[in-house]
Amino acid sequence: MEQIVKKFFGKDANFKLEKNEIGHINTTYFLRDKEGSFVLQKFNTNIFENPEVIIENMTKLADHLEAKGYPHAILRPKKTIKKEKSLVYSDTGVWRVIPLIENTQCIETVENPEQAYEVAKFIGEFHSYVYDLDVEGLKEPIPGFIDFAKRMRDYGQAINNASPKRKEQALEAIELVDKWKSIPEKWTEVISKEGFPKRLIHADPKISNILLDAEDKYKPVAIIDLDTLMPGTILYDFGDMVRSYTNTKDEDDPTPNNFSKENYEAIKKGFLEPLQDKLTKQELENFDLAGATVVYIQAVRFLTDFLNGDVYYTVKRENQNLDRTMNQLNLLKGILDATHILD
Repeated sequence: MEQIVKKFFGKDANFKLEKNEIGHINTTYFLRDKEGSFVLQKFNTNIFENPEVIIENMTKLADHLEAKGYPHAILRPKKTIKKEKSLVYSDTGVWRVIPLIENTQCIETVENPEQAYEVAKFIGEFHSYVYDLDVEGLKEPIPGFIDFAKRMRDYGQAINNASPKRKEQALEAIELVDKWKSIPEKWTEVISKEGFPKRLIHADPKISNILLDAEDKYKPVAIIDLDTLMPGTILYDFGDMVRSYTNTKDEDDPTPNNFSKENYEAIKKGFLEPLQDKLTKQELENFDLAGATVVYIQAVRFLTDFLNGDVYYTVKRENQNLDRTMNQLNLLKGILDATHILD
């Protein structure tokens, strides 16, 4: 570990390391030395097979935000002491260093509509600075991550290959997925139209990826976890916020009535406030569809894994993936009732 740090900070580096136990994908340490506070991370290359893509995307974003005078924290990857690159390859893995934003807190669940509004507005402000970033040359760090047509093909294969017992257990979920299959079809039709904007998106704007002021849970400070930056439709980021900000129950709670219409209205208002004059008519007309689609696809992903025998998502009990599926389908029902997009 010491040799890794010295490649970033020099042979005389005097530092302290603290393991961060919260992260689930990369191995993360908080690093403090005379230069300041940083995050030292080892990439999980089973998921992120090409870390250089992530560094390139983060650097392009940092250049753009600095040029436009973005008023909040900018996470530029630190170069090695030789200034050649921002990655260290070693026998222990692939490592990077990024700034640590001090005096902040991280929460897992949106607490009320007021907080949802403030966080959504902060993310909307971020998009107001990057809506015109040229995404030519940007690559997907996880190919197919937001390819909904692929998710539906995977689901079809899972149906064909599932055991009779699992299909019987999932009958209600399968019927609902089939009932609402026009949602992803409509999504594909909308975003495939000629001229539909492709923009830089975060692709994982859940509440835990927004750092809040240490003393004020209503004051967002920074957007973190930029590993999934990629070209796509801004509608996806809004849809993922709907998925994570409007669910009032645990992700594996299959009981109904888990949708907060108040949170939904708050994030839509907050997100659009800084963007109203920057988006196209096509984008503005399809925000409700985005929320429904992302939630539908998440239900399909959970159901696909259940039918496949729980091989992707970690499960701690029997039928947990099926319960996760029903949680998302209940959430989708609430969205459909509130937006009437299928009426």
